[in-house]
Amino acid sequence: MQRRKVLVLSIICLGSVLAALRLPLFHPYMKSVTQAVSSKKINLSHIRQRSNVERLKLTRKCVNCDLSGADLSGLDLSRVNLQGANLTRANLNQTTLINGLMASVNLSNASLKEANLQGVDLQNANLAQANLSKAQMMHASLAGANLRQTIFDLAELRAANLMESKLEKAHLRQTSLYGAILTRANLAIADMTGADLRYANFLDANLKGATLRNAQLEFAIMPNGSTYQGNVPY
Repeated sequence: MQRRKVLVLSIICLGSVLAALRLPLFHPYMKSVTQAVSSKKINLSHIRQRSNVERLKLTRKCVNCDLSGADLSGLDLSRVNLQGANLTRANLNQTTLINGLMASVNLSNASLKEANLQGVDLQNANLAQANLSKAQMMHASLAGANLRQTIFDLAELRAANLMESKLEKAHLRQTSLYGAILTRANLAIADMTGADLRYANFLDANLKGATLRNAQLEFAIMPNGSTYQGNVPY
């Protein structure tokens, strides 16, 4: 048995050397070996991810783990710890994440439609192009988060902390940002049509090119520090 293993390893090594020397006879051989190794890597990655999902369900903790593309829709993950995790393209529709610890997570291109993220910590997280339409995010912390082209249509973000967040081209149509903190946030070309912005703080924020059509702005603090009290669009 030992001799057979040595023989197989010798053949593989010899094949690698001859293939490197560009001998045509061994090209198909090395191609099949490469494909087999690649397949094993893919399978191992898939197994590892499934293991992470099961661990998350049992312990509600998966720090810095790979959950990219995972289906976590409809789960109750209240007070979960997912700090630094990779959740790109993950499905979290209608998932409960109340008071979750999710700082620095990667949720780019993820779907969180109608998810409950009240009180969640998403500081410095990447939610670029994610879909959070109709999500509940009251008192959530998104300070410093990447929210470029993120969809927040009809979402509830009352009293949320979006200080210094990057909201360029974000969709905030009919979103509630009542009393939200958006100081030094970048909202260039963001669409806030029909949004509730009453008492929101936009001090030193960038609103260049932003759409505020039919938005409610009463008592909001504008970028120059003035308080909006009129009925004339800003």
